[in-house]
Amino acid sequence: MFKSFIFNGKEPCPCGSGSLYKDCCKTKEPRQFHTEGEFLNYMGQTMKKSRIKTCLVKGCTAKGKAIIGAHALQENRILNKLEANKEVYMQDFTKDPKMLEIEKGKREPFYLLDKVLIKDATVATCFCRTHDDSIFAKIEKFQYTLDTLDEEQLFLFAYKTFAFELYTETVSKKFQSHMFAGIPQLTKDPSAAQKYINTDLKLEDLQYYRDYFDTALAQRDYLGLETVVIELPFRVQFTNYMAVAPPFDLRGKKIKSIDRKTKRMRFVFSTTFPVENKSYFLVSALKSDLNVYGEYLEQIRNFPIGLIQYYINVFIPLYSQNLIISPTLWDSWSEMGQYGVQFTVADPQSIKLLMAVKFHLQNISKASKKEEIKIDTSDMPFDFFIPYTPRP
Repeated sequence: MFKSFIFNGKEPCPCGSGSLYKDCCKTKEPRQFHTEGEFLNYMGQTMKKSRIKTCLVKGCTAKGKAIIGAHALQENRILNKLEANKEVYMQDFTKDPKMLEIEKGKREPFYLLDKVLIKDATVATCFCRTHDDSIFAKIEKFQYTLDTLDEEQLFLFAYKTFAFELYTETVSKKFQSHMFAGIPQLTKDPSAAQKYINTDLKLEDLQYYRDYFDTALAQRDYLGLETVVIELPFRVQFTNYMAVAPPFDLRGKKIKSIDRKTKRMRFVFSTTFPVENKSYFLVSALKSDLNVYGEYLEQIRNFPIGLIQYYINVFIPLYSQNLIISPTLWDSWSEMGQYGVQFTVADPQSIKLLMAVKFHLQNISKASKKEEIKIDTSDMPFDFFIPYTPRP
C-alpha cells in the first residue's frame, strides 16, 4: 500500500478521510501546542477515543452493552496470583503518556509501567459476553483444571493471544489515524509514518491468522497448531502474552519470518502464566509455518531451561506490550533494574540491547556439547524468574 516511510501524495491519506494525501493532511496547517502537558493530554484523550467495541468472533453482530471488557488473562485465576492490594504493574493506556529522552536531545511520549487494578488489567472490549463465556470456558472456569493442558486449552490460549493482539493493532491504527487528523504535521515525521505503516502491514499479516482461527473455532478443529509446553516447577511473578516474529532463535541465528512469495510475516503465539505451584510457558505456531519455526520450537522443547529463561527474560520486555508484573517482584529489583524494564518496554526498538542478546546467544551456541551451556544472570539488572514465596 505505502511505498516508503514517507507518505506519497497519491496514496490514501493516513488520517482515514478517504482523500489522497496531497489533497488532505499534506497541505493542512500544523497544529500548535503551548505546552508539553497539553500535547500529552491530547494524546491521552485521542487514545481513549480510539478504543472500539466489537466481538471478534466471525459473524457476531453484538453491539453496545453486549460487548464486555474481556480479560486476556483471567482475573480470578491468573492475575490474582500476582496482585498486591489488588494491583499489578503494566502499561496503563488509560492515562496520559510521559515524555522520555531516549536519545540525547530528543524527547518522545511513552506509556510507562504503572500500578493498575487487576479488575482493569489486560481488559479489552473485543468479545461479547456470550462468546467470551462459551469459547474460553475451558481456560477460565474453575471446573476445568490447568494442572494439565489438553489440545483445546492450548488452542484457546493461542487464540486469545491472537485476538487481543489483533484488537491492540486495530486500536493502534485508529489512534495513529486520529493523531494524523488532529496534528497533520505528524504525517511528515518519518518515525510516525514508519509506525503507521508497520501497524498497517501487521494488520494485513494478522488477517491470515484470523482466517485460520475463525475456521478452527467453527469446526472445533484444534490440530492445526504445534505447541511447545514448558512447565517450570515454581510460581513465576509475572505473566504475558504476545504474537511475535522473533528475529533470531536461541542460537542467535536469524529467523527468516517473511514468506518470499506472499511477503507475509509469520508469527508465533506465546503465553507465560503461573498456576498454583508451577508455571507455564506456551509457544504455538501454525503447522503450516513449521518450515519457518520448526527448529525454533525444537530448541525451546529441548534446550536447557536456563537458556530458555535467559531468552524469555530479555525478549518479554522488548517485544510485549502485554507484560504484567507482580508489585512484589517489581519491588525486589533495584532502581536500575526497574529503569531497565521501563526503558525496554518504552523503547521496543532498542537495537543495542537486541544485538547484545544476539551475540551472547551466538557465543553460547559455540559450546561443543549442550550440557556445557551455562547461563549467568547475576549481572542482569532484572530477573523475571524469581520464584514466588508465600507471605509470612
